[in-house]
Amino acid sequence: MAEVELQQRDGEHIPVTTSHQDVENVRHSQVRLEGLSTRDAADQDDQAVGYDAPIDETPQIVTPVENLNADAASKLDKKALILLLVQHFSNSWGSRTAEFAIYLFLITLFPDSLLPASIFGFLTTGIAIILSGWAGHQVDIRHNLQLVRACIVVIKFSACGAYAGSLVLLSRHDYGRLHDWSTPPGGGMFALIILCGCVQNLAGVAISVAIERDWVTVIADGSSAHLTTVNTYMRRIDLLCKLLAPLFVSLLTTAASYTFAAYFLCGVDAACMVFELIWIATVYRRFPTLKAAQEAKAALRQQNKQSERAQARTVPRASFIRNTSLGMKKHLRSSLSDWNEFVRHPIFLSSLAISCLYFTVLSFDGTMLSYLKAETYSDPFIAGMRGLNVVAGLLGTLTMPVLERKLGLVRAGNWSIWWEAACLVPVVISFYVGAPSTSEQAPKWNAAMLFGGMMLSRIGLWAFDLCQLKELQMALATHPRRNAISALQYSLQNIADMLKYILTMILARPSQFKIAALASFVSVVLGAMTYLAYVRKERGHILHHNLGDMIPLLKWKSR
Repeated sequence: MAEVELQQRDGEHIPVTTSHQDVENVRHSQVRLEGLSTRDAADQDDQAVGYDAPIDETPQIVTPVENLNADAASKLDKKALILLLVQHFSNSWGSRTAEFAIYLFLITLFPDSLLPASIFGFLTTGIAIILSGWAGHQVDIRHNLQLVRACIVVIKFSACGAYAGSLVLLSRHDYGRLHDWSTPPGGGMFALIILCGCVQNLAGVAISVAIERDWVTVIADGSSAHLTTVNTYMRRIDLLCKLLAPLFVSLLTTAASYTFAAYFLCGVDAACMVFELIWIATVYRRFPTLKAAQEAKAALRQQNKQSERAQARTVPRASFIRNTSLGMKKHLRSSLSDWNEFVRHPIFLSSLAISCLYFTVLSFDGTMLSYLKAETYSDPFIAGMRGLNVVAGLLGTLTMPVLERKLGLVRAGNWSIWWEAACLVPVVISFYVGAPSTSEQAPKWNAAMLFGGMMLSRIGLWAFDLCQLKELQMALATHPRRNAISALQYSLQNIADMLKYILTMILARPSQFKIAALASFVSVVLGAMTYLAYVRKERGHILHHNLGDMIPLLKWKSR
């Protein structure tokens, strides 16, 4: 199978094609150049050399990222990187504020049941499961910049629509008397909130695949250090937004009102949309590798269109119904092929492990917020505890690079996920020992077990998240459909997330939350055991033969 690469000629990047055999010949010839000076050899390693491919081979897209195990000599454009991080902060801020605010509005409007929040989470997650593969495919076939811009607009308008629906419901709040969400006005606005949440979630998947999976890998340009650096920065931004956004929303609702908070957040999202469109365009211009990768995709699309036109001239024109049927069958075959390839890929066990972590209510999501509100915890207290958990997550992002250097990437992930599982033991116990049977607050020692265990578990969770993200990026760096395959991991994660909402819809009473907590802990342990299988498959063993290597954190012996 031939590959589309970039040949440097007179300062320009020109897409050409090479066959795998030719690439191997080039690599063997580079090995024979050991007699050259070190500088000349390094220059040759940094350049991609191509030859014409045989006519009957189909070209595939390969980005400039060729070898993620070697550090590229080029430095990242600091201004462009800062703008990328600022745009990511703005996008994450809007998503996190909407995530916390919408659930808070629903819990305030419907305080007697976890069902409305669970339905919202179930449906928004379900649409992401069904269409995540389609979203990733759009990243592969659409123009990078145009797709990201469209996602930004869709995300902001969807958030504003959800705030508008919440405002209508909040305006019907009359002296503390809430209207039933099953009434036509309440049900209509609730449906609008769900619809906007579904659209926002799907657009969020697309922009996450495009930027966090595709753009970041291309920007790293073959440097493992650059890849770790950018990934870590973006994860820290996610965590900062998780920390600050709930505190900000709680400040608005406490100092002003829920109605004012909805108006204010809607205006902020509308203003941020304009700036994000400007920032992302600047990032695209200042990173030449993004444009080069886009040109390679455009060349491939042009070849495919020419082939389709040639085939269309030789095949009789079919009816509209037949064309639609053939298109659906083609899409289904393509989806099944992607899933089959993903399941057979070595990275699948790692993806399955992190997906198990999404089947949990032991995090500050909508269901946990509903439970804590039912237990009479105040909004500022909940926001503060969520903030402490995010601080612990930030510590996890600081820990991951150290663990990777000392233990290696795979072993660092293993230690991280088992740390999370161990820290959740006292959390589960707190639901069964010393938990209040009425609406009174739990004793302090019980609350310390609950919130302290959750906080410590975030260190392992976010360290493992970074490890698994880098494993996925490295495993699919040169894959011709890496964005479509990466989106399937989102589907797995969303499936686990949706199962969690099904569980909480069945166990809708706050008194039944402890059963969901136990099921969540079991899922985390299953994820850790699945990752052990991945470790054994990658390394050939789980534990080393001598005690010093079995306890690497004491001797810091790397692989």
